[in-house]
Amino acid sequence: MRTAFCLLGARRTIAATGLAMAAACGGGDTAATDSTASTPPVAVMPRPATPSDSACPRDGAWKRCALEDRVVKSGLAFKPAGDSMKVAYLSVPGVRYKIGLTASMVAFFYSDSLAAARDVTALDRFRLTPRGDTIGAWPSVPSDVIWSSNLVAVLFNASATQIERIRLTIAAGAPQPLSKAAQAAQAAQAQQAAQAASAASAQQLPPMPSR
Repeated sequence: MRTAFCLLGARRTIAATGLAMAAACGGGDTAATDSTASTPPVAVMPRPATPSDSACPRDGAWKRCALEDRVVKSGLAFKPAGDSMKVAYLSVPGVRYKIGLTASMVAFFYSDSLAAARDVTALDRFRLTPRGDTIGAWPSVPSDVIWSSNLVAVLFNASATQIERIRLTIAAGAPQPLSKAAQAAQAAQAQQAAQAASAASAQQLPPMPSR
C-alpha cells in the first residue's frame, strides 16, 4: 500500500511539473509574440538615385550630367528646377537648379571655353552683369559667380558652405578623357559583367525534358 501511494505521488509530481513547464513555455511564446507584434516595422528608405557620369562624354567639357553628378556627390541637396533662364547679354540659356530649401543656381553650358569667354570677359566677373549694373537681369544680387572652361554658374541666396562646396566641385574641372589603360580596364569590366549576367541567365533556364 505504501509503495502504491509513493508511485501515485510521484506521478502527480511529474504531471504537475509537466503542466508548469508547458505553462512557462506557452507564456514565453505569448510574450515573444506580443513583443513582436507590438514592435512597429522599420521602413528601409531606398537610397535616392543620383545622376551618374558614366554615360557622359568625357571630353574635358562640362555637361549637365557631369555637373549634377559632382554636386550631388558633394553632399548638397541639388536638383534641376525643370526650366531655363534666358539673359539678354548671355548667348546661351541657363539651366536652373534648386540647392537646399532656399538657394538656387543657374548654369550656362557653352559649346567651348572660348564661347564662354566672349560673354564673361565683357561683364562684371563678381555679379555677371554689365559693368556698372549691380543686378542686371537677375532676380537678386548673385551670391557668387563661378567660371570654369565652358561652364558659367551663378548662385543666389547661397550660404557660405554651399558656395564653398560648389566652387570646389567646379574648380576641380570637367571630367577628362580616360587614358588608354583606363579605357581597356573599363571595357574588360563591362565584358566581365556581361559574361556574369549571361551565366546567371543560363543557370535560370529550366532543365530540358528527357526523351
